[in-house]
Amino acid sequence: MARRSKSGNLFVGLVAGSLVLVGAALYLRDRGLLRLPEPTQKAPAQRAEDLAKKYPSAEVFSGPESTQPVDKKKVKTLHP
Repeated sequence: MARRSKSGNLFVGLVAGSLVLVGAALYLRDRGLLRLPEPTQKAPAQRAEDLAKKYPSAEVFSGPESTQPVDKKKVKTLHP
């Protein structure tokens, strides 16, 4: 039988312990006993501002190039 070194035993113990902790946390979360913080969504305008700050040289495509208002009744759709 192969013998493990002391560091190998420690590694196996750490992996097994972390799996037990993750499993216990998931169990408690499913039972409603553990509340984890949920990420909040930013408003689309705030996200657009953040992206504009992050990528200042990027082009922004927000709609048609024309400045005239488009009458939605006269626009033909290309649906088959």
